[in-house]
Amino acid sequence: MSARAARAAPVLASAALLVLAAWAWIRYPVAPTYDSLASLVWGRDVLAGRMPAFDGFHAPTEHPLWLALSVLLAPLGEQAGRGMTLVTVLALVALAVGTYRLGARVFGPAAGVVAAGLLLTRLNFGFYAAFGFLDVPFVALVIWAAALEAERPRRGGIVWVLLVAAGLLRPEAWVMAGAYALWLGGPPAAIVRRGVLVALAPVLWALTDLVVTGNPLFSFTYTTDAASDLGRTRGLLHLPESVYGALREVLKPPVLAAGLAGLVLALRRGSPSRTDLVLLGTGALGLLTFCALVVGGVSAQVPRYAAVLAVVLLVYAGHLVATGGRLVLAARRGVALAAVAVLATAGGLLATRLHPASAASELRFRVAVERDLAAALRTPAVRRARACGPIAVPTHKLLPVTRWLVGGHEDRVIARSDLDERRRPGVVLLPQGFRLLHNAAYGSFTAGVGAPATVTQRVPSELRFRGRSPGRRFAIYTRC
Repeated sequence: MSARAARAAPVLASAALLVLAAWAWIRYPVAPTYDSLASLVWGRDVLAGRMPAFDGFHAPTEHPLWLALSVLLAPLGEQAGRGMTLVTVLALVALAVGTYRLGARVFGPAAGVVAAGLLLTRLNFGFYAAFGFLDVPFVALVIWAAALEAERPRRGGIVWVLLVAAGLLRPEAWVMAGAYALWLGGPPAAIVRRGVLVALAPVLWALTDLVVTGNPLFSFTYTTDAASDLGRTRGLLHLPESVYGALREVLKPPVLAAGLAGLVLALRRGSPSRTDLVLLGTGALGLLTFCALVVGGVSAQVPRYAAVLAVVLLVYAGHLVATGGRLVLAARRGVALAAVAVLATAGGLLATRLHPASAASELRFRVAVERDLAAALRTPAVRRARACGPIAVPTHKLLPVTRWLVGGHEDRVIARSDLDERRRPGVVLLPQGFRLLHNAAYGSFTAGVGAPATVTQRVPSELRFRGRSPGRRFAIYTRC
């Protein structure tokens, strides 16, 4: 391949990824996930001159940069959610390109191609992007910071911009920024001056909490309390299990094993270069921050919190495969055939663990649920009964999407699982059907809902049945 073609190939591949991502975004018009929809509701509140309710019932933790994006998107109205998922889908493309850049700089283009390909076949990352999880932009910012630093060590500048932006999405980047300040070295006075950049994201986060809640540490204390309420905390003894479980969920065992083997192979190369240390350090910081979240009681059951470490292991897996490929090409025919057989077996095992049809089915299901919920809220019976009291949904899982569809302040929609809520609803919407009731995103029969289904799905005697939504996924009851 000529030098010109080698330079053009990554650009063409990135363009193809953009086209594919745009097609998927159009094909599956899914609303954002719980956290992002809540952020959009807050953004709408800010535009309306109201303080966002960071302390609402089972409200997610606020993230300043995501809140700022929500304020910008809120004027789009019903399309704001689509705008947010477009951002995360584009962030997935950026993450894939950044993974290639990092792998290519440390281990060569072949390793970068394999790492990016493995990333795009990890369905978890696709789901995170499709449902508007802010973790995709966060990981993309961190990986691009690592890639640019690997290409020119002690770069500063743009790396700081990326780390500060990442620190306004997730606090793990605060630790990474602190480590980067030490990595740059220099006299103590220079390190102290860099402390301003390290402190920028946490200070802005604390100021946001202070203005809205009066407590600059609200996000930290609220998140740990919420994790405890939802049963997500784990002790120190469960740390290895938590790390392995998260990586197994995101990468799946064969790729996780390949990543660990690639790490061992890289460590056996001898004294690591500066670029090697950038990759190794990024992975170590990803592991350290995930362990800190587990030990600190923030959450041990959210695999996406280990995504930075997972992407680094994908780069090491790319190194293993690329090295194996070079050995096969240099080996004799018998050895080469044996290696090809091993690789084919491994590829077949990976293929059996990919279920794109089930992923597409879940996407279509969520689109149908959200459209049916919107249709239920537009029925004449619901419109009339809203004057008699708030809309009640079984659990907190349906709060953000219902609030977003209804408009207005958060007190117009309540959760029946909120046992402290004393207002009598004018409308009650109850999910119907086994799949919806047991769906992790919506259902009453899932973990962490805060109340038994005998409470959330019970129909009080004063409510009148008004029919079902057009798709028959929600039963409609009113009190008027």
